[in-house]
Amino acid sequence: MTLAVMPSSLWARQSATPQIRPKPSDSTKNAHKGFIEQGTYKNSSIGLEFTPAKGLHFNQPELKGTPGTTPLLILIQAQTDPGPVYGLTVFYADALDYYPEDQRNDSRYLEKIIRTNAADGFQHVDGKASEQVDGISFARADFIKGLVHETVLITTHKAYEFVFIFTGADFEVTGKLIASTDVKLTQ
Repeated sequence: MTLAVMPSSLWARQSATPQIRPKPSDSTKNAHKGFIEQGTYKNSSIGLEFTPAKGLHFNQPELKGTPGTTPLLILIQAQTDPGPVYGLTVFYADALDYYPEDQRNDSRYLEKIIRTNAADGFQHVDGKASEQVDGISFARADFIKGLVHETVLITTHKAYEFVFIFTGADFEVTGKLIASTDVKLTQ
């Protein structure tokens, strides 16, 4: 079975329409899409390096928006080749300047993801509320839609919300993807 699903939580940001568009921060002016080097995604403009679980292959990174303006989204996806054991890891960095001041935190951002996923037919299930990856604390939410299991981890770094979406056939698969992912935050 092949699950070619783009997690709906990726589009959570589109459901928020701020009342006032604040001036973008200096950290978004030099944003770039980053690059892949020896199986690791590197992006100095947002302060991130990450290596997905073994067997996942990166697609090309994307930059949606114009640096120095909002909205701005940096996206990269890593997936297995289609087959009976499917895994997908999506990362995106969402420039928080796009959101009102009171929505620029993990809990409010996670609420948006939960609402967006529910509107797309995903069921939010009880699970761990947080996760540690390489010593970095993330807020966590788990979802199910049919045969798709999705775990979303988020943390704020610099002027961005970092969102990791792990998708697999069950939560054992998503747990293995998380445990096998290396994340490093840089300045």
